[in-house]
Amino acid sequence: MVNADERRFEVLRAIVADYVSNHEPVASKAIVERHNLGVSSATVRNDMASLEEDGYIQQPHTSAGRIPTDKGYRLFVDRLSEVKPMSAAERRAIGKFLDG
Repeated sequence: MVNADERRFEVLRAIVADYVSNHEPVASKAIVERHNLGVSSATVRNDMASLEEDGYIQQPHTSAGRIPTDKGYRLFVDRLSEVKPMSAAERRAIGKFLDG
């Protein structure tokens, strides 16, 4: 079983992936349909509320899904190294992108 923090990170990862691919705010229903998280839309909405409260995602307008904030992108990039260790060149390129 995945703990709540890990599940919230998986929701953030899904939002980043979908937003980068589609350039559209991401809704909880889309996350449930596209990503195999094994939880309900309601659970994803609760996780999204927590992520928004913590400043990792934001809602561009009332009826929209969510998009990552700079803080959300930073967490995503920082956690990438847990999945695949990055080379020094990759770290510099990502750092330069985020600073620009």
